Amino acid sequence: MKKVNILVLSIATALILASCGNDTANNTKNETVEKQNKTQAALELTDMAGRDVSFDKIPERIIALTNADMNIIYALGGTVIGRQTTDASGVPAGAKDATEVGNTHDLNLEKIASLGADAIVASSEQNLKDVPAMEGVGPKVVLTGANSIDDIKNQTAVLGELLGKEDKAKELQANIDKKVAAIKEEQKGKKVRSLLVLGAPGSNYAALPSSLSGDVLETAGGENVAKDFKGVENFPQYASMNVEKIVASDPEVIFLMIHGGDEKETEAAFKKEMKQNDAWNSTSAVKNDHIVVLPAELFGTNPGIKIDEALDYMADEINKVDN
Repeated sequence: MKKVNILVLSIATALILASCGNDTANNTKNETVEKQNKTQAALELTDMAGRDVSFDKIPERIIALTNADMNIIYALGGTVIGRQTTDASGVPAGAKDATEVGNTHDLNLEKIASLGADAIVASSEQNLKDVPAMEGVGPKVVLTGANSIDDIKNQTAVLGELLGKEDKAKELQANIDKKVAAIKEEQKGKKVRSLLVLGAPGSNYAALPSSLSGDVLETAGGENVAKDFKGVENFPQYASMNVEKIVASDPEVIFLMIHGGDEKETEAAFKKEMKQNDAWNSTSAVKNDHIVVLPAELFGTNPGIKIDEALDYMADEINKVDN
């Protein structure tokens, strides 16, 4: 009986040892595969939508769907083969001949596919839903975006990784820090009551401090009269216009950012409403004709590397009111 027990125990021990051996072998194999995968990926980064994206080589053929990304790419020393369909006035000289591939709202997948790109840089807010379609025609997608000045610095870092230009990205980030520090020092103590309006076809919204333009406003010495407004659903950095509350706060300056549609038409309609409406007419901004239409390339969208120009422009306008 004892011999049987010893035999059973020996067999069980052998099986356990074999199992451990198999587990060890499997673990070693998995680790080897993992290492091979990492070796194959020349570049791994996390984009601004929190997605992990890997490339087997540093991308050379890049499409940029926003002017902000395109301008940062050129500031880093890179180039694009495809860009958004837009007026060429704000396009870097080297990108003027790049193929137009639509924009964040209206992608031309056929053109994107025809370019044989390695990567396409798109908007984290507008294009997350479009990633499967874009990657389905070839290029890997990297998503970026900015709702603050710090976000532009992060955007620069992500694109620096993408291009293998991390040192240049740090240099550009340092320049932004210097500009912000200089503007804050210059505008210290200023609190000009301001309203930032995003004008789009058929609707107007008040920009909140959580928006990029709102961050620029406060950095430049403006006090956002809509700071306590509640953001709208799916557009949380902007709020519905509450004319009663805005008039009660008596803004000293009203800034208009135009996004989409006919800019001159939107500007004319906005100013007409301000001047003809009794409520708006009671504000210091309208009484003193402090209604400022902001440049679309600096405020209608993310200015990217031109954030220094946006800060200077806003500070100058604040100073005109404060003097």
